Amino acid sequence: MASGKTHLGVGLVEKGVLGEVQVPTRSPGPDEVLLKVDYAALSSADGHAIDDNFFVQGFPQIVGLGAAGKVIEVGSNVDWIKEGDSVAAFTQPGADRATQRYVIAPSSRITKIPSGISPAEVAGLIDNFVCGWHTISSSFGLPLPTAVPPSTSLDPAVASAPILVWGAGTGAGSYMVQALHFAGYKNIIATASSRSKPTIVSYGATHVFDYNDPDVATRILKAAGGMPIKYALDPVCTQDSLANISKVVTTTGSKVALLIPIKLGHLKSLHEGGAHLVIELPADVNPFAKGVEIVITKTFEWEANEQWKRSLLKDILPALLSSSQIKPQEVRLADKEATVLGRLKEAHRLMKDNELRGSKAVVDFNI
Repeated sequence: MASGKTHLGVGLVEKGVLGEVQVPTRSPGPDEVLLKVDYAALSSADGHAIDDNFFVQGFPQIVGLGAAGKVIEVGSNVDWIKEGDSVAAFTQPGADRATQRYVIAPSSRITKIPSGISPAEVAGLIDNFVCGWHTISSSFGLPLPTAVPPSTSLDPAVASAPILVWGAGTGAGSYMVQALHFAGYKNIIATASSRSKPTIVSYGATHVFDYNDPDVATRILKAAGGMPIKYALDPVCTQDSLANISKVVTTTGSKVALLIPIKLGHLKSLHEGGAHLVIELPADVNPFAKGVEIVITKTFEWEANEQWKRSLLKDILPALLSSSQIKPQEVRLADKEATVLGRLKEAHRLMKDNELRGSKAVVDFNI
């Protein structure tokens, strides 16, 4: 595209205020792909940016992490994507976020959308899929297949070790369960709401317990069968979730992966100043036994693993979607308003009013 052109973007224009901005439209570099956005998904991090000014680097700030649409142009080094392909992009912090008419991303952050798969669903899953995969392989150091189908099997001792996913109804939690199941792990212990339990079981969880059950810790330990739980993911990251996990993950050398932000105080009073968000767990509120390692999962560092940079989105995700070994999370399309900005506000309202219930808010750009 010619330099000097601009296109519509929507996002934060000042603290807590969503508005329209004009974004420079640039041509892709040698290793990049330009797509016209049809769907843009909001993440929980976007909700915290809008409502709590969390991790806002300045204004204006485009939001959204997952974008899906048609390829307009590819860089000279990109030989596996062509103009017109239906793709999704895992966008990163900075100018090239999802809620704008055109998005540029490196080809390593692009996945082709298989025939018969909803582009809106892929826009909604791409960030959480990468997060779950990255947590297992990088935060925990556990093996994951490098091909679909897997070319090797897990060691039986590794496969039988209990792994806890607290809040498996969340986006990252749901895809972590599915990734573990695909990889061959046999003792996936999850917590979720009673409403979400059948879905989490269908994803491959071995045991699913209601996190509201006062005996949930006892039930988790029983499901572990006397084996220590050495790995746990907490995408919820409230003081309540951390306290519960600390009752079952106690062994020196165990790892608990946290997805920021960590929410301290009373969650329901967050927007009224009764709680606050942090990116590290303060020592004075750390409930874990000495020797339990707290790992802050940094999803945007996933490309440091050269294997995943080459193949995770290019090869593995499309193959998993085509074979139905990864099931997309339900999406709620924001498509009722007449403008893209109105639809972004609609999606934000769904998040803020807690209407999503395990689904993902996706802005429909088709106006």
